[in-house]
Amino acid sequence: MRVRGNASLSLNGSPLYVIDGVPVLPDYQQELTTGNQRLNPLNTLNPNDIESIDVLKDGAAAAIYGVRAANGVVVITTKKGKVGQAQVGLSMYYGRQYLRKKLDVLNSSQFAQEYNEVLTNAGQAPAFANLDDLPPYNTNWQDEVYRPASIENYQLNVSGGTEKTRYYVAGGYFKQEGININSGFDRYNFKVNLNQTLSNRFRLGTNLNMSRTFTNGSVRSELGAGNSGTVIGALIQVPTIPVYNANGLYSVNPFASNFDNPVGNLLESSNKAVVYQTIGNVFGEFDILKNLTVRSSLGLDFRTQTENTFVSRNYPPLALPGVDPSLRGSARTATNQQVIWLLENTLTYNPNLGGRHNLTLLAGQSMQSSERFTSGAGTRSFASNAVPYLGGGSIADGIPGSYADQWALLSYFTRAIYNYDERYLATVSFRADASSKFSTDNRFGYFPAVALGWRISKEAFFPQTNAISELKLRGSFGANGNQEFYTYQRYSRYGLGYNYQGTGTAIVGGISQSDIGNEVKWETTYQYNGGVDLGMFNNRLSFTFDIYNKQTKDLLLSVPIPQSTGGQSLSILQNLGEIQNRGIELGLVTTNVEAKDGGFGWTTNFNVSGNRNKIIDLGTQVNDAGEQSPRVIITGNTIQQAGIPLSVFYGYVADGIIQSADELNALNAGSPTKIYQAARTAPGDIKFKDLNGDGVINNSDRQIIGNPNPKAFAGVTNNFSFKGLELSVFFQGSFGNDIYNQTRTVIEGQSDPINQSTAVLNHWTPTNTDTNIPRPVRSDPNSNNRLSTRFIEDGTYVRLKNLTLAYTVPASLTKRAAIKNLRVYVTGQNLLTWTDYSGYDPEVSADPFSSTSLGRDFGVYPQSRTYTVGLNASF
Repeated sequence: MRVRGNASLSLNGSPLYVIDGVPVLPDYQQELTTGNQRLNPLNTLNPNDIESIDVLKDGAAAAIYGVRAANGVVVITTKKGKVGQAQVGLSMYYGRQYLRKKLDVLNSSQFAQEYNEVLTNAGQAPAFANLDDLPPYNTNWQDEVYRPASIENYQLNVSGGTEKTRYYVAGGYFKQEGININSGFDRYNFKVNLNQTLSNRFRLGTNLNMSRTFTNGSVRSELGAGNSGTVIGALIQVPTIPVYNANGLYSVNPFASNFDNPVGNLLESSNKAVVYQTIGNVFGEFDILKNLTVRSSLGLDFRTQTENTFVSRNYPPLALPGVDPSLRGSARTATNQQVIWLLENTLTYNPNLGGRHNLTLLAGQSMQSSERFTSGAGTRSFASNAVPYLGGGSIADGIPGSYADQWALLSYFTRAIYNYDERYLATVSFRADASSKFSTDNRFGYFPAVALGWRISKEAFFPQTNAISELKLRGSFGANGNQEFYTYQRYSRYGLGYNYQGTGTAIVGGISQSDIGNEVKWETTYQYNGGVDLGMFNNRLSFTFDIYNKQTKDLLLSVPIPQSTGGQSLSILQNLGEIQNRGIELGLVTTNVEAKDGGFGWTTNFNVSGNRNKIIDLGTQVNDAGEQSPRVIITGNTIQQAGIPLSVFYGYVADGIIQSADELNALNAGSPTKIYQAARTAPGDIKFKDLNGDGVINNSDRQIIGNPNPKAFAGVTNNFSFKGLELSVFFQGSFGNDIYNQTRTVIEGQSDPINQSTAVLNHWTPTNTDTNIPRPVRSDPNSNNRLSTRFIEDGTYVRLKNLTLAYTVPASLTKRAAIKNLRVYVTGQNLLTWTDYSGYDPEVSADPFSSTSLGRDFGVYPQSRTYTVGLNASF
């Protein structure tokens, strides 16, 4: 999730989540990870327990949270009991999930012909000597790997209270199978909110969320296709083999066994994580005076997680004859326990100014500390699969390890909220945070904010008509911080394992420095926001408009030091650079038809936003000539430099297909090296543009070829009602962004012994020249599959995200069964998508936790189409 763009290059870009007043880390570290699998802190919450979600986007609203608010703040408030008779609530639903879309890949005969061409074009013998006598298999691995999967949820809650005691207690169970076989998630949760008035001046309360979650994900990536998991594996395994051989073992690619069997990958491995978590607080409030209240709150975010991975002896291709037995079967175990305490004290004063003046003053102090301990170990060489844990292995796999870290945050804050006759509005706040992550000299950060509002519609001169029922102008400024980097990253750090030869045959253990310590300070985001709120026709039409400008300064970056210093791979954390995000947001809520006496009603909620980000400065670096020049950071698929958007794609420009030997000879003749692209380039290969005109294609011929940042997001919800019937239709869309479809570099690569997309059926041949698909050839001598405009696609989409049809049964029928309210519904999610994107899903990112590698699709787990039926009842 991103709020108003990415405001950092290297730090976590997720917003701060605050659950019932307790700040929660935006993501949890998973010790045994594969790719970008992570545990999500929000998975511990039951959505049925949530009363409201408020997103604090502008700097002034978020500034009270100080050092962790640069990416916005999401405030989650859970349900509480209300005065009145006890209410029993029951919620349940059951659904089925399906792969939304399959990608078209070659069948057996198509693959055999294609792979023969891959080999013969490289001067090798064909793999299939007789295309009329192929193996009797035509396996579609997507059908074998994906499945219809169930999703179900059950919750029971009791709430109610008196004037002195209010309570809300709930328990629930949620289970979701993954659409990949042998994957899934389940959660048990318990929730209690209690508020007790002990006297006219003293109140106590607690908010407690407890959960136990279980996740089973993929244990490893597809061996032959990089960090891409079984999503890629289901696309590239050849169709000419079965899932199982006649001997019961998993089939493997006969041409390259390192491309393992995706079914065996999933069934013969597991990556299980069990997390117990408690998030909550206890608080007390005391009225010192009638208008002066002190509140103390003790919060807790406690988590303990245990992870176990196991790769069985039957895992392909390790089960093949001749494989070293010591490699068969492996297990790893890791534990992670973290305790985060929060002590917060506030003093609230509401002076009686008389008349139309209203003032609320707040002063507070908070202390938060974290302690974390992790450990891990592994074994291999299992005699059987009966004990899938460390003790079942006979050989240690690596060196067991553990580590611990601690951090603390001390904060002081104050806020004043004033309004005069609800006409003139002002909020001023200031927060000071001291973090242990920074040195003594830079420990404190200061975050001021001010917000002003003018409700013009309450002025005497404003016409009091129904045509304009509300008109308010808003403006604000706020400073927010970001400290979400590794706890000890500012220190000099050293790595183990750099052993060297001692006396005789002795090997002496050594260490090597990897990072140089530095006195860094916070990243700080300064945000200006202006807005208009307009209500018309007694607020049947409500319109909001916001415009903002975010400037993030003192970016934290790990900068490599010049090798001339003697440090071959050292880096130093520095504050340098600046990023800008500017944008607008529009919201429109209309009551198109007002429901009367249970008649027809229709409301619409529409929003659209656009953000433009730009790197303003990245400091300087020494170029090849020994001169200071603006810093340019090229990493993987992207480039970062001043004057351009964040995370744009950087690669080559495909300029058609080389059609003939004469064309190729002319290109080579014009090159000073007599080789325009590569020594083995041939007709049918892609021609790349020589951007600098030197007659040679190399790294200097790359340019910006795509922008993953959307020009706009939009969503619209229409709600219809009639009698007890309700219909809700929600569309969402993203517009103007590009996607690097890296999956196509594999399934349209035409260079390895793996299956391909049906798009390659249109590849270049001397008789099929009107195409943009190059020739098939083993090992890709021309590097046709390099990052280029060939694989950049338009990521624009519009999606029917949610469709819900509900019916509330008349009370005259339900009261006979002692049911106060009964609502039944059916829901569909991800039902329809309109897009030109060729991959599984345009709503995609292979690097969801990165701010500098956006919009890349490489084996990303596809979203499912889901149908559910459920009910909500109260007694």
